[in-house]
Amino acid sequence: MGICFAGVVGLTFMNAVLRFYGKPIVYAEDLCLLLFPWAAFIGANVALRYSRLVGMDMLVTKFSPKKQKSIQIVIYIIMIMVMLYLIPFGFRLAASNWNRVINSLPISYGYVTMSLPTAFILMIFTSILKMKKLITNFNNDSYNLKKDNPDIIGEENA
Repeated sequence: MGICFAGVVGLTFMNAVLRFYGKPIVYAEDLCLLLFPWAAFIGANVALRYSRLVGMDMLVTKFSPKKQKSIQIVIYIIMIMVMLYLIPFGFRLAASNWNRVINSLPISYGYVTMSLPTAFILMIFTSILKMKKLITNFNNDSYNLKKDNPDIIGEENA
């Protein structure tokens, strides 16, 4: 994700500078078109993994720790259901764009739209792992998933 985002920023900056001198990078915009969705959607999975997605928890924080965990589990289940529903549409979108070529690159536009179902699949796995941690630590009132961020699969940082 970081490499894709750095590539977008670097290419855009270099293209702006070179365009000033009359030597623009012809394929820069198209390469950014390819990299940006991957950076954004993979970034959404990273944000989910580290509990950095925007949320409204003013009401939820007033509940007991067990109720908070129950609500989080329900939210993850809803997220998984929505993503499972959207994955086939992402694949259909990619398939419908597969014969379309990015303007100056010999690359299918389907690679751009494949970022959607790929990110959804990754987010489903992340959600399942986060739910597993919540269920494993359900009776531990001091456990807070938002503070247990370093690695979902590895060690806990309680």
